[in-house]
Amino acid sequence: MTRRVFLVGTDTDCGKTTVACALLRAARAEGVRALPFKPAASGVADATGDPERLVAAAAIAGLGVSEICPLRYPLAVAPGLAADGVEGFLARRDAGALELACASLAALEARYAPELTVIEGAGGLWVPMPGGSWLPAWISAMEAEVVVVGRLGLGTINHCLLCFAGLRELGLAPRGFMLVQTRGEWDASQEHNERVIAVSSGVPCLGVLGFRADPDAHAWLRGGVRALLA
Repeated sequence: MTRRVFLVGTDTDCGKTTVACALLRAARAEGVRALPFKPAASGVADATGDPERLVAAAAIAGLGVSEICPLRYPLAVAPGLAADGVEGFLARRDAGALELACASLAALEARYAPELTVIEGAGGLWVPMPGGSWLPAWISAMEAEVVVVGRLGLGTINHCLLCFAGLRELGLAPRGFMLVQTRGEWDASQEHNERVIAVSSGVPCLGVLGFRADPDAHAWLRGGVRALLA
């Protein structure tokens, strides 16, 4: 049976794609069949976006960008606003896009039979999605376990704890969290983030990914992909 892990960011540009790609490479190194999936992506006017990075990291023969990302929008705003516009998003209640994404995910898993599907969200937890919906509805519909991704630095503790609280309120208890050093400069504010977040919340840290870490170095993921599947 395929396990699904949904990567939810504390914000945009917090390292979700970096973590997803690292997980896919770690899975390959451990002999775990893993697939990427990104239900909706915006700001993808060219061929160098997040979906392309995910396909490259998965390194599966025949896997195409359109398979792993069924909804793509060139405008660099939240997917729901890119798809429907502000007024359209606020007025619409249409489950068509979500149903299409779920059907695409099911077809993808049926074709490749993965042990693990890594689903990357868009933006943070409360991001507008197509059809007048919000990201939590997509997480629930895809029946995935949630892993939170946060950036290291000032504000990390606050951002992670707020995200955990929001997920728990929705009945989507996080499986764990991962932190990413998104900037080259190291400062003292990053040193204790992991421990304070884990002890205060009871949510385990599954790994910390350094800035521009070697893509083939997987020591950052505690216990490895097999442990994530356990």
